[in-house]
Amino acid sequence: MHTAYGLMPNMSWVLGRGGTILYKAMWTSAARIGDYLKRRSAQPSGLAYAPFHTEQLELRRRDAVAFQRGLERNGPRAISEFARAEQIWAERARDSRRR
Repeated sequence: MHTAYGLMPNMSWVLGRGGTILYKAMWTSAARIGDYLKRRSAQPSGLAYAPFHTEQLELRRRDAVAFQRGLERNGPRAISEFARAEQIWAERARDSRRR
């Protein structure tokens, strides 16, 4: 799943029945997921309502030390997967600058 959905180290997904993506975040925040689930459960249902897609950008504080501690807590595989993802991102950035 991690590889199929973008290689980000801390993705969050909420899927509906049948696999519909209901919520996607490139950085996990339990509070924001909780907020979404509360909003979702309060929404009306029925044929009179149709879903629509929205996107938004939010800011998060960057804490490299805490991030590294989290990788270490999750083990050597987490560290190596993130290092590999960084290499892939750097390669993509180089390729896009060459175009």
